[in-house]
Amino acid sequence: MSEKINLKELERKAWTSYFEDGLWDIFMGLLMLTGGIRALTDNVLFTLGFVPAVLVVVVGKRFITTPRIGHVKFGRSRKVKQRRLIAIISISVIATFVLLLLPLSGLALPKISISPIIAVWIAVIFGLLAYYMDFRRLYLYGLLFAMSEVLWGQFDKPVGSITQTISGIAILLIGLFVLVRFLRKYPLPAEMRSYGGD
Repeated sequence: MSEKINLKELERKAWTSYFEDGLWDIFMGLLMLTGGIRALTDNVLFTLGFVPAVLVVVVGKRFITTPRIGHVKFGRSRKVKQRRLIAIISISVIATFVLLLLPLSGLALPKISISPIIAVWIAVIFGLLAYYMDFRRLYLYGLLFAMSEVLWGQFDKPVGSITQTISGIAILLIGLFVLVRFLRKYPLPAEMRSYGGD
């Protein structure tokens, strides 16, 4: 019985260590930062901000995280959480898309601001993701995203875009701090350092 509990605890630690490298934080920070700058400058090139954001996660996991903590195959219960996570993300993307299209649908809708609705939705989705992913910093990021959306709907530019840019910088700095801490906690194995030096 104690061995089963220990295995579950080891699996939980392995799962949480997946977010211990700060790469997902940097990913979200870059997305929010480039989105805010895109709105401030009206420069469509910043729409491509998702490209370096995705590369950070893909390349970082391959060359930074895996060499230090390895690759873990999770058990059934964790895989169920992963499937629920995919379902939440899929539903949230579809629902957000519908919410954004409602004002353009031509339907006779009540004259209310949609921003608070989207903000609440963002906070709920981030909360669910934080719970299912055991990724507690997502609670904070959800609040930052939701706050930016409310201010954007209330004051439009430049208040909304500036808030989003500042929030993106804050998330990015948190991610960089977590990454540095991860690198110090998990140095490369000696044989890999030797190989790299040759």
